[in-house]
Amino acid sequence: MNIKAAIANSELYLVVKTQLAEYWQNPLLNIGFIVSLAIATSTLLAILMLNHASKQQYQQADTRLGAAITYHIRAKQGQTVSKQDFAQLRKQGFSNINPVLSFRKKLTNGKWLTFKAMDLLALSISKPQSFDSINVLLPQPYGKNLGISGLQIMLSDGRLLPLRQITKADWGMTALLDIALAWQLFPELKDFSYLLVAEISAEGVLRLEQSLPEHLTLQKIDSLQQRQGFADALHLNLSALAVLGFIVSVFIAFQAANQAWQKRSELVSQLRLFGVSFTTIRLALLLEAVSLIVAASVIGTFIAVALVSVLLPLLGLTLNQLYQLSVSGHFDWHWRYGLWSLLISACAVLLSLFKQVKRINNPHLFFTAKPVNSRLPTTLIGIVTGLLLLLFLLWPETDWHQVMVKYGLFLIATVGILPLTMHVLIKLFLLSNSRRYFRLRLIMQDAANQIGRRFIPLAAFYLALSTSIAAALMVNSFETAFVNYLEQQLDEDLYIRFEQQQQPRLEQWLQRHPQVIEYLLYRHAVVNVGQDRVAVTTYQSPRQLATLVLKTEQKILNQADRYTAMTQGAGCLINEQLALKHNLTLGNEINLSQASSQMSCQVRGIYYDYGNPRYEISLPLQLAQQQLSGLTARGYGVYFSQYNTEIKQQLLSELALEQSQLIEPAEIKKMALDIFAQTFILSQGIAAVLLVIACFGLFLSAKSLELARKADLFILSSLGYSKIELFIHMLAQWLLLVAGCIVLSWPVAMVLAEVLVAKVFPVSFGWSMPLVLTASPFVSGSLIGLSCLFVALVIPLYKLNGRGHW
Repeated sequence: MNIKAAIANSELYLVVKTQLAEYWQNPLLNIGFIVSLAIATSTLLAILMLNHASKQQYQQADTRLGAAITYHIRAKQGQTVSKQDFAQLRKQGFSNINPVLSFRKKLTNGKWLTFKAMDLLALSISKPQSFDSINVLLPQPYGKNLGISGLQIMLSDGRLLPLRQITKADWGMTALLDIALAWQLFPELKDFSYLLVAEISAEGVLRLEQSLPEHLTLQKIDSLQQRQGFADALHLNLSALAVLGFIVSVFIAFQAANQAWQKRSELVSQLRLFGVSFTTIRLALLLEAVSLIVAASVIGTFIAVALVSVLLPLLGLTLNQLYQLSVSGHFDWHWRYGLWSLLISACAVLLSLFKQVKRINNPHLFFTAKPVNSRLPTTLIGIVTGLLLLLFLLWPETDWHQVMVKYGLFLIATVGILPLTMHVLIKLFLLSNSRRYFRLRLIMQDAANQIGRRFIPLAAFYLALSTSIAAALMVNSFETAFVNYLEQQLDEDLYIRFEQQQQPRLEQWLQRHPQVIEYLLYRHAVVNVGQDRVAVTTYQSPRQLATLVLKTEQKILNQADRYTAMTQGAGCLINEQLALKHNLTLGNEINLSQASSQMSCQVRGIYYDYGNPRYEISLPLQLAQQQLSGLTARGYGVYFSQYNTEIKQQLLSELALEQSQLIEPAEIKKMALDIFAQTFILSQGIAAVLLVIACFGLFLSAKSLELARKADLFILSSLGYSKIELFIHMLAQWLLLVAGCIVLSWPVAMVLAEVLVAKVFPVSFGWSMPLVLTASPFVSGSLIGLSCLFVALVIPLYKLNGRGHW
């Protein structure tokens, strides 16, 4: 028994040594195979880690800084929350109320820093590693984003603030400081921004509402679950891109495994001829698979950790700006990440070695010489494609999970259409070219014969290119629509906020100033629609109505009478967020209620409201004054014949206004675009990585695929083809087949982009936008793909010809 075991062990040792020698003999192919497996692991693992880490952090932050905070007490427009208001409420027994200061200051580099001041004394004692009451506490990722370093912050007015940068800050992208320190550093801050109300019973809420002064209002804030509901859609979008990256990488690994197996099958047959048992060979191959899983897991984990360290602060910034979710941006390892890595690696290895596993478990098939077949199983591909398309048509769209799965099926199904597209394209080229151009027709005919052999790397490239163009279309649509929206919404030269006692003097100044063309008074109120609080705005002139970017509106025959038609009767305009929440369309009646009054109005238009997480309704001023109470003025939008900074200085000096009360729309536009640009960095980055991965796969495949048809190329060489001509012949075929990928990717990318802006955006952000089709995303995406492809193909093909293989 010991002798048999020794023989078996010696056989296994020799087979393993032979396998290692084969890896050493073909380093590029085998290293490429391992790297593609590692990339497949890291792409999916990085997003899983990113989503898990961010969710953990904003859940912990909500428990730590916002524990049981369910209400805010805020002042009505033109009013403030004074220290006397806070003291009076505390005297009445509301000890669970705490004050907050929220403000922004400009840095010397022109960027704005957001501050939040609250009582930090208890946290400074219990968590001294993260909090203190003598410094401005700044999350490290936020500091890097603003270009802040050192031990002090310098403001544009020359003030220096004591700084402590916190590595693990879970209060989001804002500077935190103790409220007493805030008054010391910023004596111009007179009152509170709002009051926080900790957990309170229903009876306590009623008593608090009755105790509030007339100028204060109690507002219920969104719970973590509500805000997380929107953020989950963003996490899903990232996961969908990661799964696509995993699929692309596995395609490449599958191709590399097949190429490696052509060499390996010869080696295995030789070992069998030398008397090595089938059991030993199978055990050695299984050990190789386990080693590949471990190697892919280790390398993929290192890549994933590096990616997450870079991407987590960016995701934290997006979550904080869009959903008010606090993420520290500091990555901590969790034991489950290692388990995920092993599982993903095992899945990638088994998928890429599917054919080999099948052959290992079938001894007869395992040792049967099987010719290399470059023909595609067209019947099987047609059946699978048909089934996927049928499933796509029947799949429901009840929620955003279903939408993502449905169009994922569509994208995978189009891969089956790719060979047909290539054949049609080549047929059209052949029909349009004269028979006299023999070499050109030979390239095309040879390319048609090689579609099956090159299908897998081309399919990976097609998936990556379609995704990249769809992401570019989405971002282009956003930029175009959002810039137009800002231009229309913020078309005034200056917006002036005022306190109630300042309004009479300000209005007199506007009436007599010679350069004022027109000024609009913005008013607002709050109503309830069902269980939702809805902000009410008003319009009182055609210019004010024109600031709303309407998505749909009732047809008006004479556009000159548009304002008159919109102000007649009980009609209203609602933002898209409210329409989506309550499933409202044009002509529907909507019921509004306040404390003691109710009214209804007919929906005459739905307008875009990008970036606003709240619900809003816009009424004609006269209707609002008749039906609603609590309608308060909030500011003036002013149009000047020639606006300059001198006018701003006049307002500051003559009316004793503060700098923060004068808002220039141009500055808001820049800030809004900067904020929303962060939203798509991750999507664009992952799409670009997919394209690079696909080109890497083509780089790995090019040399091996051409070597596999050495006999065909040798015939061309014997017919007088020079090395340069062979190089051009091979490169032209690849580029021709890639053209087929581009032709199919354009319409597919349009469908995916339309789904993103019209179906995924509403569940991700609460609003949609129109798809804007311009040539630049198609051309730039295709050119970038072709450039990467050209570099990926030129090097292996040129080396293949330059070393005299033929």
